[in-house]
Amino acid sequence: MLNYSIAMLKNPVKPNEEPKAYAKSQIAGELTLKELSQRVAKQTTVSRADVSAVLISTVENMIDGLHEGLQVDFGELGKFRLQICSSGALSAEKFTSANITGVNIQFIPGEDLKDVFTGLEFLPVPTRAATRALLKAQKAGETSVDISKKPTTGGGNKPGEGEGEGEGNDGNENENPLG
Repeated sequence: MLNYSIAMLKNPVKPNEEPKAYAKSQIAGELTLKELSQRVAKQTTVSRADVSAVLISTVENMIDGLHEGLQVDFGELGKFRLQICSSGALSAEKFTSANITGVNIQFIPGEDLKDVFTGLEFLPVPTRAATRALLKAQKAGETSVDISKKPTTGGGNKPGEGEGEGEGNDGNENENPLG
């Protein structure tokens, strides 16, 4: 089950258009390295400490491989590789490394992981900002909450920030201009 909230966002390419409603994933929690290694240890004959050591070493080797310009293939999980972001130059001759603005890690899911999304159910939930406003009102003994107001101090999110995780751009165009 994947939780989502709805965010009204403007299209940065068409700022004069009215905002549209978009789904933003809401992360339900986190599976830590310790918890993951405990799960794997329960399913195998390997200790949690050994699982943690192997996972940490795997990540370190993945980073080394990416630094070497290699694509790192995790089999059915998928592949990781670096993707360069750059600003355009008028010609190939005028392009220099100064045009490179950043590097992202691109993930290409394996076949088994792609199937994870088949039959996935979606559950609408309040945004974190609405939940914070509700909790604040409850603590103050209020019986109603106006969530249409923007937060005035701390905790407010800019469009495309904070409400959902995994908002990276893989370079593909999508319906949601910010997420």
